[in-house]
Amino acid sequence: MSPPALRFSPLSKDSDVSAFSCGHADLDEFLIEDSMEYQQERLSVTRLAYVDSEIVGFFTLVADCIDAKQVDPGDGKKGYPYRKYPAIKVARLATSARYQNMGIGFLMLGEVLALTIKLSDYVGCRIITVDAKQESVGFYEKFGFKRANSKLSDPVHMYMDYHRLLEEEHLTG
Repeated sequence: MSPPALRFSPLSKDSDVSAFSCGHADLDEFLIEDSMEYQQERLSVTRLAYVDSEIVGFFTLVADCIDAKQVDPGDGKKGYPYRKYPAIKVARLATSARYQNMGIGFLMLGEVLALTIKLSDYVGCRIITVDAKQESVGFYEKFGFKRANSKLSDPVHMYMDYHRLLEEEHLTG
């Protein structure tokens, strides 16, 4: 079954998120109770994924950085002289319980990648990071994320050098 067509829209004061439920109380609570305030305070930005008029998922992005030592030697820029890489973090990502396992999460990550590429035309950003729940690690790995060189195991620090990914696609495409 192919995933449904999604429409993405920024969270706004008019967005009714009260019925959203993904099965993780902390993610539901964030969207319903905290996301608008965080966005107004410029601490994060949340985008909603819709099928028709129904909210089927959301993701929240924040500015981040990742220690260069946490990135595999094959990633990043060879000879990079700074301690940290600029990054965009997927701070939250959730699919409505009714729409899970239908490809919505992959489509949302595709939108994250597209937004990050656009943003990188205006501000340096080479890496996308996420602190994944243990049960979500495989999902992010399928999208091309790698485990960061970190001693922490919960959450699992992960990253994608999307610039390297784009270079590889350009060479093979």
